[in-house]
Amino acid sequence: MMKKAMIYSRLVCVGVAALSMVSLPTLAAESDEFFIRPHAGIGYSSASGDGASGTSFHAGARFLLGAGGNKLYGLEVTYIDAYAFDDDKPDTEYLAVGIVLEKKVARVFNMSIGTIGYFGLGDNTNNPFGLMTNLGWEPEYKGMITPFITFRTDLIFDESTINMSSLSVGIRFRF
Repeated sequence: MMKKAMIYSRLVCVGVAALSMVSLPTLAAESDEFFIRPHAGIGYSSASGDGASGTSFHAGARFLLGAGGNKLYGLEVTYIDAYAFDDDKPDTEYLAVGIVLEKKVARVFNMSIGTIGYFGLGDNTNNPFGLMTNLGWEPEYKGMITPFITFRTDLIFDESTINMSSLSVGIRFRF
């Protein structure tokens, strides 16, 4: 039951990201603006088949440039531990690095999608690729510092596919 819910949530996030290509009135990001978005979160991860499941953790940052209108693009660098609080689970830690596209919709919702390379850390020597999506809330504020909260999903195509769903919080710094 939990795996079906995680699959449905992934499909909803991807569907919303695809529908977001329709421009809605939002605050415009100037094309010469630079953003840093540190974030951290906790969630649930499970591997396909008879794989492990447990509590996950991630922390990292995005480095984004304005692409005009309400769109941003840039680089994400995040540390991920798929089973952070479960000592009896496999050592599944990654350094996630990839390209991210982000858009703000209806003034207070932010969504993003990215193709990510997951580089194994510690005992994990695998270097799979994956897909990351975010759907979240960010208040309409044009200042230098803005908080945000998102539902993040990572789909990591390792030996067994890892589906990680997390609640992520952070702060956006505008320069």
